[in-house]
Amino acid sequence: MGVCATAIFDIRNVDKVSKGDTGRIGAVAAQTTNLVNAASHSGIEPVKNAANTVLNCVDDAGRIIGITNAASKVTNIASKAVNPLLCVASGIRVLKDEDQYAALIEESCAMGAMFAGEKLFKTIVANPLTQKEVKSSIKWINNLASKMQDATKNLKGWKKLLLNIGVDLALVGVSILSFDTGKKIGKKLSGRDNKDNINAAENGGLNYSS
Repeated sequence: MGVCATAIFDIRNVDKVSKGDTGRIGAVAAQTTNLVNAASHSGIEPVKNAANTVLNCVDDAGRIIGITNAASKVTNIASKAVNPLLCVASGIRVLKDEDQYAALIEESCAMGAMFAGEKLFKTIVANPLTQKEVKSSIKWINNLASKMQDATKNLKGWKKLLLNIGVDLALVGVSILSFDTGKKIGKKLSGRDNKDNINAAENGGLNYSS
């Protein structure tokens, strides 16, 4: 995941925490760490230098307490922690809901759809464009990923930068669309979709619960 996508996800999580979704605080911390790590590999020198300065400070702090390569260890943990922490936040939303059974169905559908959508997008698009190896048991996915790698492997400079930004924005879009679609499916399965429609009708056609 590039700097652009990581920054957007981080900003969205911060915004949701500010609006009461406090379970996302852990995800914000992990995503912010990922943002610094992604920025340290950026092709924009000022951004890269600033991120490396932060990581060097983490290394220096780690050495003081006897931990070597602290920045690498922290960023490695953070990269693996985001999705589990998002699941924790989802669980907290379920516990806070008055109808926990319905909320469990809705959150399961939303998170499942989001992870599936992101995984499929990364396999078909994001990984090939960064020249990462794609392994899938589905033949057409492997073929499509291979063709995409071949078509983009010689891109350099601003063309590659623009392509990476475009891929990041598309990933964010896929993630949001998948989550929202899964949530709507979950609401239909839980039976709360009908309640939302009734509330919308009572409020002049506006659905204030979404």
